[in-house]
Amino acid sequence: MSGQATPCTLKIALLDDHDVVRHGSFVHLSSDPRFDVVGSHAHSDELITTLQRTPVDVAVVDYTLGSDDLTGNDLLALLRDRFPAVRVLLFTAHASRVLLSSVLRVGAAGMVTKTERLDALSDAVAEVANGHCRVPAEFGDVRPDAPLSRSERDVLRLCLSGLTVSEIALHRHRSIKTISTQKHAAFRKLGLRSDRDLFTLRPQLAPL
Repeated sequence: MSGQATPCTLKIALLDDHDVVRHGSFVHLSSDPRFDVVGSHAHSDELITTLQRTPVDVAVVDYTLGSDDLTGNDLLALLRDRFPAVRVLLFTAHASRVLLSSVLRVGAAGMVTKTERLDALSDAVAEVANGHCRVPAEFGDVRPDAPLSRSERDVLRLCLSGLTVSEIALHRHRSIKTISTQKHAAFRKLGLRSDRDLFTLRPQLAPL
């Protein structure tokens, strides 16, 4: 016997309601000798059952789950309160500076975007397990409050109410070009890429 200590294997649990993403993540992480994937789930109830029965180091969870499931921030708050020892890594397609700031405040240990390489997911799991906060490179300068101008905030509120750029221009007595410029500036500051991102993050943007 050599007497050398065996490195500890990190226990991982997955939560994603998309079968292809969940299966791909499971296969990739299971192939890494650093990890033991003890559960792969489509619903938060299943994840919670696993966490109650099995010690887990890192839970990799999607932010936007099915319509019959918890919202992202509600799930993060529940996991923080009931399983404080579990490090939660957000794995999401809807990454933005607003979302990142919000989930870090609620208790997430970091974020990986689904546009990153799968090796980034493996490295992020190890990073948060070691007590670090994992932030995508594109959001390296995370600020709790996005520095929006008053006009940019007003334009986003009207977008969230369902108005088009043309309708907002008419409502605010401004040119379409001006409103479009203000909307794009707000999107850039918040790390939003599309109107879909905007509406996905409605709960986080509501206080604007």
